[in-house]
Amino acid sequence: MRMKKLLALAMSAVMVLGSLTGCGSSKSSSSGKADSINILVWEGTWSEDAFKDFTKKTGIKVNVSYIDNTDTIISKLVEGNANYDVIDLESAYVKTFVDNDLLAKLDNKSLTNKKNIADGIPAATGDEKMEYTCPDMAPGYTGIVYNKETCPIKITKFSDLADPKLKGQVAMVNSTISLYGAALEALGYKASSKKESEVKEANELLKRIKTNVKAFVGESAVSQLENGECSVALCWDYITLCNDSKDNWDKFAVADIDSDYEMFCQYWSVPASSEKKSAAEKFINYMLEPDALAKCYKENGGAPLLKADVIKSYLPDGYYDNPAIAEYEKLEKKSWCVAVDDDLISLMDTYYTELMGED
Repeated sequence: MRMKKLLALAMSAVMVLGSLTGCGSSKSSSSGKADSINILVWEGTWSEDAFKDFTKKTGIKVNVSYIDNTDTIISKLVEGNANYDVIDLESAYVKTFVDNDLLAKLDNKSLTNKKNIADGIPAATGDEKMEYTCPDMAPGYTGIVYNKETCPIKITKFSDLADPKLKGQVAMVNSTISLYGAALEALGYKASSKKESEVKEANELLKRIKTNVKAFVGESAVSQLENGECSVALCWDYITLCNDSKDNWDKFAVADIDSDYEMFCQYWSVPASSEKKSAAEKFINYMLEPDALAKCYKENGGAPLLKADVIKSYLPDGYYDNPAIAEYEKLEKKSWCVAVDDDLISLMDTYYTELMGED
């Protein structure tokens, strides 16, 4: 999710999207009679079986493209040749997409299954009324996950990752916002700080931590943690670890530190350029049905987005015993979430380049 000139790309997208033609698609969906839709979603989150079931139910084929970061979304929208009808957008970038007119307003009367969504699921900054987006997953968190059996120190603060005893044992996500937000919060600043002196101080802390880093990872640090390569990771993988094996329930935990962790959500949205808005809304509404989401959770795990009394019977027995679900409920009260803009990304990216260039 390291991105340069986000708003410049977004503005380019405004100009480009209107000229894109559908890829493997049919006519306008204003009547809802499209025979296919093109969707752009995060890898490792959704169930192909759920998509196939949607096709069986509606006759609308789902053409799926997978992405692993928001930069890829913008690249595909700007540089690709497909007109996407549904995109799975991360919370930090919703405001930029809304401000640059990249999203269509949703017809909430068509989204009857929104009533299934659990209370307390947050709206994205920049779309507080959820006019352009609809939650598709419960919040996730970028936390310090450690192996209780092999981590050599007790971690009580973010700066503990710089402890020499962790030399070569740390994995970290390579997301600019996640890294600098965590470091800024640890120093007592706001994760959204645009003060260069504060970001520079955060960079110095990250430099000290980097001496212990075995691997910077993009999508996941699960392999590094499970194979024992690293005993600790700043990552969003705790719920994935817990879903992988019940053995991990006792093996891994999230460190209770003295600063807040990053919270992020994902949202369904329809690009303003889509000619199949009605069909896209049918898809979004279908993916809020408990049996559809349950298929995704059975394959990939996750804290349920829907009310427990709506979805629990569709999930495996004991699903709510997963310790990550209770942990995430605690983290909700101790978290931060940032809506990025070009100035913030540009400042952090400058120091990120310096950080990653250091031996």
